[in-house]
Amino acid sequence: MQSFKSLFPCCVVAWYLNIYSARIQTTSDAATKWRFPNWLPIAYTSKKELHPLVKYNLILMLSWLLVVPASIIRLCTNKDTILTLCARFAVGMGRPSQKPTLWCHAASIGEFHTLQTLLPSLKNTYSDYNILVTTSNIIAFARARTWTDPQLSVSIAPLDFRSVMNRFLKHWMPIALITIENELFPNRTKMVRNFGAKVVWINARISEHSFKFWQKHPTLTDQVFSKIDYVFAQDNAAFERFRLLGISDHKLEQTQNLKKFCDTAPVSHPDLTAIQNVFQYTDTLCAASTHPGEDEVLLDAYAIALKQNPSLKLILVPRHPKRAPAIKLLMEQRTLSFATRSGGELPQATDHVYLADTIGELPLWYTASATTFVAGSILPIGGHTPFEPAAYGSSIIHGPYFSNFQDIYTGLQHAKGSIMVSSADEIATAWETLRISKNRNIMISNAKRQLLDIAEMEQTIDAIIQKTATIILANDQT
Repeated sequence: MQSFKSLFPCCVVAWYLNIYSARIQTTSDAATKWRFPNWLPIAYTSKKELHPLVKYNLILMLSWLLVVPASIIRLCTNKDTILTLCARFAVGMGRPSQKPTLWCHAASIGEFHTLQTLLPSLKNTYSDYNILVTTSNIIAFARARTWTDPQLSVSIAPLDFRSVMNRFLKHWMPIALITIENELFPNRTKMVRNFGAKVVWINARISEHSFKFWQKHPTLTDQVFSKIDYVFAQDNAAFERFRLLGISDHKLEQTQNLKKFCDTAPVSHPDLTAIQNVFQYTDTLCAASTHPGEDEVLLDAYAIALKQNPSLKLILVPRHPKRAPAIKLLMEQRTLSFATRSGGELPQATDHVYLADTIGELPLWYTASATTFVAGSILPIGGHTPFEPAAYGSSIIHGPYFSNFQDIYTGLQHAKGSIMVSSADEIATAWETLRISKNRNIMISNAKRQLLDIAEMEQTIDAIIQKTATIILANDQT
């Protein structure tokens, strides 16, 4: 009896893998075949390697061991509530509409803003449909929950476990999934399409890192990308990457980057005045969305600039707030005084740096800063979008690595709407150059002219929505 108990987990794993392997075998790979070990049938590729989707789902299955402790940690650190945590596992979902449902997913704050730009046209085009908006970000979720439009339902997006996705799809019964920008999960994409719903990717981009990953796994790429019905690439670089990954020309189109049309209403945060009273606008640099290795460069640049002008201030915004302890240590090593946003502190006159270790407040920091360094660009990460700092009237400095937004930064450089740097010394020099109002205003004007042609908005969005409707509402469900 004891021996049987010890073998039971193995039997469960065997059964689980048997089901997965039966479901993921692809007809597109003619060389895929079955092999039967003594105890378990598993799908292999032509190279006798375990099929990548089996690998992926095996990893997910094993990750269930971490679900409980991870969930407790997320609750304790306020990264989730009971409501959002349940939603991630497709538990306690809202009542589905009697109308057909269109599912729109925006992973985080930036994608959520893009989706908001599209929503009026989507609501008009799909007036007889319920629109389900999901996000993976609790701040975006909280904002969406304030909506009172009866046509809209809001939820945290489900995790990419097959059982979770299956429960989610059976509950909502979507006719299509519209994904915004850059979040692509294998099970979600494949299962939505197999469910009989369309998959459309709007304002799509793919980073250089992700592109190389998909290139290295052609079998997985074929399995996932073949399920996408249409892709609206946000620039030429993304367009070419999608082509190289096998998206055919009749399923692929290059459009304007929709971030340029996002609403940038003036910031009226109650803390703005208090911050600007001690961090003077002209003397303040915002280091936006920094990554490990960039904080050191920015702090060194600040130290260099500070020697020339003791009144300078720095607002440092890490891409991932959980890195705040490491950044604090870097500042202490440089004897820089600082205040932290997550601690509920406001900067004092004696503080050098304001560590903005929160999520969803970048418009506030852009508004408070005459100049912004757009991070993710001093190291080979690929850069972040310059649209928001330009829209909020902050002049732009960036590094040489901007492959995620190649066309945009190339255009900025050509229009003299930004300054490109590659070292701490160059950041300090550029900052001092832009402290002169004339230089800064010219650059801001050039950047806005290059990036924010609002006259294009209605035409661009209408074209995307109408094309999307043609695809989604088509009778052909193949």
